[in-house]
Amino acid sequence: ALAQEFLPGTRDAWRVAADALVAGTDLQGGARALGTAVARIHETLARVFPTAPASVEDRARLVAGLRRRFRAAAGQVPALAEHAEDVHRSYDRALQAPWPALQRIHGDLHLGQVLSDPQRGWVVIDFEGEPLRPLTERAWPDLPVRDVAGMLRSFDYAAGAHRMTHPDADPQAARDWARRAAGHFLDGYRESQPQPGDYP
Repeated sequence: ALAQEFLPGTRDAWRVAADALVAGTDLQGGARALGTAVARIHETLARVFPTAPASVEDRARLVAGLRRRFRAAAGQVPALAEHAEDVHRSYDRALQAPWPALQRIHGDLHLGQVLSDPQRGWVVIDFEGEPLRPLTERAWPDLPVRDVAGMLRSFDYAAGAHRMTHPDADPQAARDWARRAAGHFLDGYRESQPQPGDYP
């Protein structure tokens, strides 16, 4: 059985972002408020589900996944191959850097997983994790920064989609919009994080 709350009058954040790009305005409801909402979700998940220090095995597993993703991306976009050495060097540094505790995260966070509710503001939905990963992996403790990166990437995707559907529009305006949205989102996230320094 499954019970869900119905939220009338909502719009998904992807559509809100698309409309904001057309209007030349910043994200309605505020990217900063969205960052705050995500930070509170991470705080709540860390409180109600077990957290664990990142072991050597955890680090190796997570970084191996990053390497696989990069290789897959480079297979689709050959121009990425020229950056492979720098990318893998960054992964090597990540293995040696201090890590925050691993915890439950959303796992597939992007603008399409967020609703703009006229009464409650941003509401994040669909916590089942990344559909392409096996179910058992989706519940593994992970780095909250994965959710943060997913949202930053989504701002870029929204700007890219706008440039494709509006070829006569100023492409720099869309890039600037994505940068502003990312900056505001990170500001809201940093200001609301429960343990300063644990997250980006």
